Amino acid sequence: DKNHDDSDNSFDFYVFSMTYQPEFCVHKDQQPEGCHHPKQIWDRLTIHGLWPNNNDGSYPQNCSNEKFDLSNLQPIREELEQKWPNIQAPSSNTARHVDFWEHEWGKHGTCSGLSQLDYFSHALKELIPTPSIVTDAEEQHAVVKKDDLLAAYGGAQLVVLVCEKGYLSEVRVCHQKEADGNVGERMECPETILRESSCGSDIGIASFQTKEGGEELAAVE
Repeated sequence: DKNHDDSDNSFDFYVFSMTYQPEFCVHKDQQPEGCHHPKQIWDRLTIHGLWPNNNDGSYPQNCSNEKFDLSNLQPIREELEQKWPNIQAPSSNTARHVDFWEHEWGKHGTCSGLSQLDYFSHALKELIPTPSIVTDAEEQHAVVKKDDLLAAYGGAQLVVLVCEKGYLSEVRVCHQKEADGNVGERMECPETILRESSCGSDIGIASFQTKEGGEELAAVE
């Protein structure tokens, strides 16, 4: 990439975080446009970020001054729009449309040692399709059992479930870091990451509050 600066990538592993978009919308006082008109191409769980982490719980951030350059990402632009959307500014015509990618690159991507194209491409490859247990619960306004959702992602050592007010907010998995800084296979998450799990035994699954449908939240008992 143009002006790529190979930053020091002396971290231990990656955390790959996925956001459950309907929950993001529910707890916003001023819901952004993407909440009322979610795009059909969006899966329910989309990319939040790919974060270099250390085994002791610390993580590097803002490792270089390399500016985000959207022109570097033209080969994957369509896939980015689908898998890593900015729900706060979904229209590519708005100035804030690239803010999410720019933020994630500046804070985390600059610490990977990867080029911008490689960093975002690796993240796109790791997105896990939303499990049917989640989409079914959304449609039925139901709750899911934490143990069932953990199992859908491979077990309690392989995934972190983050909740807001009892509702699924984020799903995080861990990946090995290869010698060259590339993203490796999924791995068991260190205890420093597992302790970020914040969901109870019953997990609410939010629905998009569309202007047309007026969807309601599933009740968490």
